[in-house]
Amino acid sequence: MELLTGFGLGLLINIIVVVARDFGRLAVARVFVVFLSAAIAFLIFPLVPKEWSLFTNNIQGAVPALFWLLCQYAFNDRPRLKNLWSVMAVYSFMAPSLARFFWADQEFTPAMAFWGWHSGQICEYLLLSHGLWVIVSNWSNDLVESRRKLRVAMLIVVGFAVITAAISLNFGLAGEYTRGIIVSVSGFIISYFLMKGRDGVLFGEPVTEPPKEFLDPDTTTEPKAEPSQPEIQLMSEDARLLKETMEDGFYRTENLTLKILAKRIGLPEYKVRNLINQTLGYRNFNDYINQLRITDAAKRLIEFPDDPILNISLDVGYRSISSFNRAFKEIVGVSPTTYRQQTIRKATPQ
Repeated sequence: MELLTGFGLGLLINIIVVVARDFGRLAVARVFVVFLSAAIAFLIFPLVPKEWSLFTNNIQGAVPALFWLLCQYAFNDRPRLKNLWSVMAVYSFMAPSLARFFWADQEFTPAMAFWGWHSGQICEYLLLSHGLWVIVSNWSNDLVESRRKLRVAMLIVVGFAVITAAISLNFGLAGEYTRGIIVSVSGFIISYFLMKGRDGVLFGEPVTEPPKEFLDPDTTTEPKAEPSQPEIQLMSEDARLLKETMEDGFYRTENLTLKILAKRIGLPEYKVRNLINQTLGYRNFNDYINQLRITDAAKRLIEFPDDPILNISLDVGYRSISSFNRAFKEIVGVSPTTYRQQTIRKATPQ
């Protein structure tokens, strides 16, 4: 048991060091490091002295909540944490922790058992399910093909390990070697993925200043590899087709997805994904569409100063004014109302 625990501990510490060293400036990396630290508490819990068991037990109880948080930062373009899920995440590990601290010497009543443990367990399963749903529902928006596949595979491995650990603990199924096997196997797979995809399994950074205009397909640049003349011509034709489709306003299509765009253009999804990523410089499909929509909306706000902002947001493809306001402020830096007022004020002679 000690040998297996030591192997798993070594893997986790190695991953923590690599992630903290290479990606420590990113929020998703910091969440990942905290998540792995909680996994260490889960691994060594049977071996810690009795006086440290309460502390270690409370830390390992945060693993499901941290997994959910990791999914938000790794797969949501703009994670929003001020919601009911965040409350559930805090409750899932705070309720048992407080129960162990305040009710340790008391005989548990049914109410104590429910609010101290069972409700927290329910929250854990809901958080794990929601985290996996975030993976499934958002992974296709990643335009970097290799990173997209590796990120999904990696988090599914982690998710399976966390779910197995949660079920084992909650139902008393954790045997003598269960912890070491779960951590060692998942840690080994994570290490493999990290080494295979050093440029961003989990930690790929979005383009900070995405291009606002299409790259002219007739413009030649110095390629990293020398493509053949037919390949150059094909890339040029595909880029021109995408450019013409978007200039016709197809980006205004509500609920537009990469699959819908690929079908409209008549190209396979992987070709459209590579075209947007490698030619235009975007790493995320939603960032690409938002840039086009917000550029269009900004022009309309000035050209049609009497048009309601809600109408403009619907015209460019947003389903609600809140999603439009959020995207506009993220790209432009101010709200649509402020942008309209400031721009008109500057254009008005004093």
